[in-house]
Amino acid sequence: MLSRTDGEPGLDVGRLRTLREVSLRGSIASAARTLGLTPSAVSQQLSVLEREAGTRLLDRTSRGVELTGAGLLLCQRADAILDVLALARADLDRLTGGAVHGPLRLATVSSAAATIVSDAVLALRTTQPGIAVSVVAAEPTNSLALLHAGDVDMAVVDEYDAAPFALPEHVQAEDLCSEELVVVAPRGVLADGPAKLADLAELDWVMPPVEAACGAAVRAACRRQGFEPRVRWETDDMLLLERAVAVGHGVAVLPRLAVAGAAPVDVRALAEPRIQRTLRTLVRTGWSDRPVVRAVREALLTASQDGSVR
Repeated sequence: MLSRTDGEPGLDVGRLRTLREVSLRGSIASAARTLGLTPSAVSQQLSVLEREAGTRLLDRTSRGVELTGAGLLLCQRADAILDVLALARADLDRLTGGAVHGPLRLATVSSAAATIVSDAVLALRTTQPGIAVSVVAAEPTNSLALLHAGDVDMAVVDEYDAAPFALPEHVQAEDLCSEELVVVAPRGVLADGPAKLADLAELDWVMPPVEAACGAAVRAACRRQGFEPRVRWETDDMLLLERAVAVGHGVAVLPRLAVAGAAPVDVRALAEPRIQRTLRTLVRTGWSDRPVVRAVREALLTASQDGSVR
């Protein structure tokens, strides 16, 4: 065991953040790239932290580094400490008042990125010019990982009736809006009026992959109707999905927001069964009161109410 240098050792927050990054990234080199430091500087910080803790926090092996039991425990506490500091920062921001400013990194499903998120970011340029939003498209599971790692500050995810997913305790969710999925087909293939999912059983399909929330939800709905969709084209690129439908590769069931109108297709309501998805914002617990987060959340909510989702 390492010995402490005094009777009441302190634990530096910056070095705790470094330990957390090593845990998240899996190596000192990866953590160094994320923190903008050299691997040597990260190793030095960790050595100092071990002296402060009075015990070994990492095991260095030929494969890299692994956290010891003490390191894992301290990393969990670091998460809580960083959340408390974020709350304190939010309190100070509210007290000081004035214009809201600062960066916000946002992960979002692509269909919301092209519609609600785009509209909200454009509106913020006028109403809150001090806020700089950067956006990355990601599926919900990837967005959760980015949020946990601190690579993004907020996420917009979708959850489908047929494919719910659990949120970890450290994540806070708020609904933005809900919409029903629609049938997208080549021109002239379907009759006018709402369509039933069972009536599409013998057709070819264009579909997001099963790893995508939409792909999983639609496949589950088809199976409950007694058939496995015959998927000919599979992609999570919504624009490609729409174009593949337009040229006759198959039909698709997609969120209405995902139908961009960039290709000549017929869109029909799905009458039976009705499939709904809900768009939600996610932030780490305690971050929702940060002025920048609150301003972006309000802009997203306004955009979802003003747009095509009702």
